[in-house]
Amino acid sequence: LEQRDIAYDLLTRIPGVTCVKPKGALYLFPRLDPKVFKIKDDRQMVLDLLRAEKIMVVQGTGFNWPDPDHFRVVTLPPAKDLTDAVTRIGHFLDGYSQP
Repeated sequence: LEQRDIAYDLLTRIPGVTCVKPKGALYLFPRLDPKVFKIKDDRQMVLDLLRAEKIMVVQGTGFNWPDPDHFRVVTLPPAKDLTDAVTRIGHFLDGYSQP
């Protein structure tokens, strides 16, 4: 629960990111507001995040989500690691867009 709460709180502080807090799942599925984030290809966004921040998440379309506006974050790592990772996701998303 601690990891879930930390990741949820930090993700939902990022402007343009919303998320439903899971009750029992070990992951979060944040939504990136398309009015804030100009993402056409969520696979490319995930690859760009991996290259820039060395953080791996899974694109929403990898779970048959129809639009490129979600990604999945596993909440199993220690709270300290999640805090660092989600903070870096926020830095990455700040100003991120695709041509």
